[in-house]
Amino acid sequence: MKANTRKFEVLRVSILSHCSFACVYCAPKNKPDRTDFYPKIHYLNPELLESKIRLLTSHIQLKEVHLTGGEPTLHKDLVLLIQKLKEISIDEIAITSNGFFEDGLIQKMKLAGLTRMNFSLDSFSQSGFERLSDRKLPVERLLKRILEAKTFGLDVKVNCTVLKGFNESEILNLLQWAGENEIPIRFLEFMKMGPLQEEHSNCFYSAEEIRETIHSQYNFRPYPTAPDSTATYHITDEGFIFGIIANHTEPFCEGCNRLRMDSLGRIYGCLSDQTSFDLPSEPSDVPFVLEQAMETKKTQFTGSELSMKFIGG
Repeated sequence: MKANTRKFEVLRVSILSHCSFACVYCAPKNKPDRTDFYPKIHYLNPELLESKIRLLTSHIQLKEVHLTGGEPTLHKDLVLLIQKLKEISIDEIAITSNGFFEDGLIQKMKLAGLTRMNFSLDSFSQSGFERLSDRKLPVERLLKRILEAKTFGLDVKVNCTVLKGFNESEILNLLQWAGENEIPIRFLEFMKMGPLQEEHSNCFYSAEEIRETIHSQYNFRPYPTAPDSTATYHITDEGFIFGIIANHTEPFCEGCNRLRMDSLGRIYGCLSDQTSFDLPSEPSDVPFVLEQAMETKKTQFTGSELSMKFIGG
């Protein structure tokens, strides 16, 4: 790859192309995904993942592989996928989940090599949770899963996508719960991806509005943030740590070090570009494909028609 450009260090892998939820910002029932992208459900084969990762690590230094979806815990070979990443000597292995999965899975993933779990928690109230997820499931079960992951010694973070008219009034309650349980929470600007492109402006709640909401009850100051972090972190006087991921109003594209892979093993260089690339079987051809993927990276986030669940959201 070009020496004067950014480099890929984090790989986000969508290990399957569907989810058990139909969240309003990702897969609303009345706004189906374009079938020309993914005409059917796909699961990433463990052997395919291993071969692709070995190809990549022969040319780039991956410091983290993050398994996503869809909902990755629906993958029947999830533990095996984690084991294979561990065998390839990936130091940081993370997963993002909605928290609704079988008992005992967290311990199995931890033993296989998992180091971090991110949980999507968009509402603290039962009614808000049902409205956002389109599922009549107890939000209390999700809260218990988050705490369970922490008891197993995993690095745990909580993600909340903020949508105007849906959950902006819950920001303070979510921050308090996460802070009291010593879990960093990240508030995300609603991203212009997939089915809700046209309605984006109606639901958008900016990073500045999130900070103003938090400042109405808490004093906070900057908290150390890694240069390649997607979030800008702060800490309240009470010691509550929160981050804000502001793709639209405060883009961090210039420092992006992420490469993405879908459930077919295709790679994407940028979240704002739906161009995909097949990794060649010949190792000597990999650098050229990686350079092509790098050239798709934008300097400003613009979004895409492709839903987040297909490319490691």
